[in-house]
Amino acid sequence: MNDRKDNNIPECLYPGDPRACMLLGAQKKPAEDKKIRRSCFVHVLYIKGQYLLFHTLTRKILLLEPKYIDYFADNRLFPSSVLEEELPAKLYSDHFLVPEDEQESRTYLELKDILVLKEELPKGITHYVILPTTICNARCFYCFEQGMRYHKMSNETVVDTLRFILEHKPAGDKKIHIHWFGGEPLCAWDNVDRICAGLKDAGIAYTAEMTSNGSLFTEELAKKAAEDWKIEKIQITLDGMDEEYEKRKRYTAALKDPFAAVIRSMHLLRAEGIGVTVRLNVDEENLGEIFRVVDFLKNEFSEEEKMRLQVYAHSLFAQQGEGLDACPADAGSDALEERVLEINDYIHRQGLMPFDPGDLFTFKSHYCMVTAPECNVLIDAEGDLYACDAMPENMHYGDVKTGISQDAWNNVAAPCGVREECVSCVFLPHCTEFDRCPNRTEYDACYRQEKRKLERELRIVYQIYQEQKAQKQKEMK
Repeated sequence: MNDRKDNNIPECLYPGDPRACMLLGAQKKPAEDKKIRRSCFVHVLYIKGQYLLFHTLTRKILLLEPKYIDYFADNRLFPSSVLEEELPAKLYSDHFLVPEDEQESRTYLELKDILVLKEELPKGITHYVILPTTICNARCFYCFEQGMRYHKMSNETVVDTLRFILEHKPAGDKKIHIHWFGGEPLCAWDNVDRICAGLKDAGIAYTAEMTSNGSLFTEELAKKAAEDWKIEKIQITLDGMDEEYEKRKRYTAALKDPFAAVIRSMHLLRAEGIGVTVRLNVDEENLGEIFRVVDFLKNEFSEEEKMRLQVYAHSLFAQQGEGLDACPADAGSDALEERVLEINDYIHRQGLMPFDPGDLFTFKSHYCMVTAPECNVLIDAEGDLYACDAMPENMHYGDVKTGISQDAWNNVAAPCGVREECVSCVFLPHCTEFDRCPNRTEYDACYRQEKRKLERELRIVYQIYQEQKAQKQKEMK
């Protein structure tokens, strides 16, 4: 490869996250006796005769001609002299090639820590997940909360929750955000109403979202959700059309035509300006039903209603471990995940899944609520405090009545390392290094899931780039 004399520089589809690129800067040339290799953070996707390179740390996207792909063959080492050529020198400067002994996981952690410091996280808690109840009017067979004690937040706990929020409010005019969860939150909508009224009386500015099965909304509650509870979006789950939906949700109370009731709720919410995200839970038994649901949603909602209606499919997770949604129902079935990708592609073509490149183009300094426990907390229906919304016992650190246990907090907030199996994983920069994560310790199929999701998004980026390129060429003629 040393005899290359051309200056063919790869096309840049996206220049990367400006924060990450600025902090990393151009990579310094290695010593002459050093060999270089492909960065472990480069994901390669072959698409329509070219290779798309995505750097998961810098988020930069390049398009490489096939004749140069040898630079990214696994386990290949090259002498530093190849950097005398323009192409490998450019790839090296942009961190797509690195010195053989480069400890990239350390680079990732250092970059993340710098970004966290620059963000200057506010003093006080800004994000709450609150369970006004663990009671639900449905009995979904896949619910990860099976086995939990059914409990509605008491009046005393509502008062203690309000006091806790006020005592930990952020300084200045910083808003807080509340995610109402359950159980089914509307099985205790009076608790939601009381907490929101208390926040208003105390002058606490906030925004909110909710996860709900959508079966209990009335015109009055939809209006309350928008005006009194400040809810901006609600996630609702559909598992199929009429009969299939009813069979899977297994509502406990008499509910005439539950599928129609949920669709009516979605219309009511959209009429109040609340965004609706529809999650389609998929397993091997309802694949055909899910396509029917997509077609139904496309025809049921007006173009105006669909402006804030987003639909996506996700494989069902089975209950395993400490009540966590830790392992796919089909134990890592590649076939099922491929079908989920097909469904999501179909949803996108129907205009029900607007492509948002934000997550793809942006390096995330925080993966989940546990990586910033000083700003995030879950309050369950009994007033217990957790640093993780899966509520594992090792993430419990107090309650709203007696406050935060310092010893438990020290355990929750203790620095974490990177698991050995994740050190050189290409997806480490947009996953989590949290080595006590209860989901990650149980779920070993994360690589395949991340790969499928990323490649789908990269194909969309490639398509958009080519369309824009063709349009520019047309305008120049």
